[in-house]
Amino acid sequence: MGAMSHYFENDAALKHDLHELRFVIRQKEYRLKTDAGVFSKDRLDIGTRVLLETVLEEEKDPVSVLDLGCGLGPVGVVLKDQWDTRLTMIDVNQRAVDLAKENLKRYGLQADLRCQDGIQEGEYACIVFNPPIRAGKKVIYRLFQEAIEHLSQEGHLWIVMRKQHGAQSAIQYLEDLGCLVRKVKRDKGFWVFVAQKKSTGSSRA
Repeated sequence: MGAMSHYFENDAALKHDLHELRFVIRQKEYRLKTDAGVFSKDRLDIGTRVLLETVLEEEKDPVSVLDLGCGLGPVGVVLKDQWDTRLTMIDVNQRAVDLAKENLKRYGLQADLRCQDGIQEGEYACIVFNPPIRAGKKVIYRLFQEAIEHLSQEGHLWIVMRKQHGAQSAIQYLEDLGCLVRKVKRDKGFWVFVAQKKSTGSSRA
């Protein structure tokens, strides 16, 4: 294998390439610090934009949000800026987490930032996830399973995937886990879908 670095791994030896990432969501411009070795370092990824815009349209101030695989933090920064919510951000890449911390600070925003592989604790009303396709299906499906386990009973897991990257298979997997899944948007080859736990019905403890 060569010396190629992946955004879903840690590579402390990677040279820095600090610059600014600019994008507009809901008529507001965001300017985030970015660097080599993180996901979509030069522009806001189309899938991330479609996911963000859809979630902002569909959700109404959920009490808690998890930005899973937060990268340098565009999703977390925008959602925390636009909503009054308790935000947690997780990424396996330490450089990405450090950037996310600086980007939150730039906008005076607070979040629980964690550099770790997957979800280890907590319960969330809204989980937002743009899966790291290059990490492979095994990793992504494990993260789907963890997300459902840590989703509140009424909570929503929002996912964006390209159709050719296995969106339909992912929907089937989530349904096999016992979720209700709804396709919400198709845009530029991306599907945005939302998963919920099925209601436990009227059974009482």
